[in-house]
Amino acid sequence: MLFFIALIILLYGLQISKYRIGWDKINSKIKKEFTPKVSVVIAMRNEESEIKRLISVLKKQIYPTDFLEIILVNDHSTDATLDLLEKAEMDNLQIINMPDGEFGKKNAISKAIQVAKGEVILASDADCSFTPNWVRTMVAYFADEQIKLVSGPVGFHKQKGIFQSLQTLEFASLIGSGAGAIGMGNAIFCNGANMAYRKAVFLEVNNFESDKAVSGDDVFLLHSVKSKYPKAIAFAKNEDAIVTTEGVQTIKGFINQRKRWTAKSSGYKDWASIYTSFLVLFTNVIGVILLGLSLLDFTYLNYFLYYFALKFLADLYLLLPVLSFFNRKDLAKWILPFEFIYSCYIVLIVILSFTNTFEWKGRIHKK
Repeated sequence: MLFFIALIILLYGLQISKYRIGWDKINSKIKKEFTPKVSVVIAMRNEESEIKRLISVLKKQIYPTDFLEIILVNDHSTDATLDLLEKAEMDNLQIINMPDGEFGKKNAISKAIQVAKGEVILASDADCSFTPNWVRTMVAYFADEQIKLVSGPVGFHKQKGIFQSLQTLEFASLIGSGAGAIGMGNAIFCNGANMAYRKAVFLEVNNFESDKAVSGDDVFLLHSVKSKYPKAIAFAKNEDAIVTTEGVQTIKGFINQRKRWTAKSSGYKDWASIYTSFLVLFTNVIGVILLGLSLLDFTYLNYFLYYFALKFLADLYLLLPVLSFFNRKDLAKWILPFEFIYSCYIVLIVILSFTNTFEWKGRIHKK
């Protein structure tokens, strides 16, 4: 038993150390300017509160207008989303209204790419904000002809409160791990709120037709590209590439979102992603078990404290430079309490993701 516990924490520490090494290896500077034809694709459903802000930030992009098109896809919104889109004044804007019988983010993205004129597809979400140099920075990586897909950094707007701080910290750890894995040449996941890929490679892998998960437009595409072009994925470690969005405002919404994220992991076919998922799960399950045993018998307390300390140091090693990149060093003080909460919460989410339904954009989905 002790050997297994020691082995798991050793493997976990090695994995997190690899991500830190991978993070450090990523060059933050863009080698040269590159301005291909770009299609920004955003699928939306019931986003009436975001339309004006979204159009405003997209208009501020510093990129040749003749080489930039914006494709916004309305996925059967039941609010004023479509009306507001049609009233938007933007010369390079194309609006697609999903036909009856076709719905969901993956179908919306596929529909947009079918008509997109861009060599590069830049995907995000309706509730995101961008720097004026976002497009220019993300597509610059494609100056290297070997690059097929670029994963971009995503962060949360600063909000007060313990819940928002812990949520932001967890999200930063996910972005950092994904970036570190890319830096090590073995990508495992990315975030659909900020990713770019060549239109040709999307049409080649055509991966949205091969998976049935309601979400996963990001990670399954990443895995498909990786399977054919394992060295063709980059991470945009540049402040101008950062996309910001709002954290979930309620605990119920947070749990629902995490259930959705976790449920799609059952469809993973990439061995590095499967290994990492199980390693993280086992690491946190052992932490919960040792905590429970310590409450019943104090002789287990030393085991728990040693285990917890090693995990904390490993996570700290990765998180500090990631928080610095996002200019969120203020969150460092929450890393210690986060360690306690995270193990219990992640085990609960995994259990719920395989037993319950979840809601997304007003639709109820089963695992």
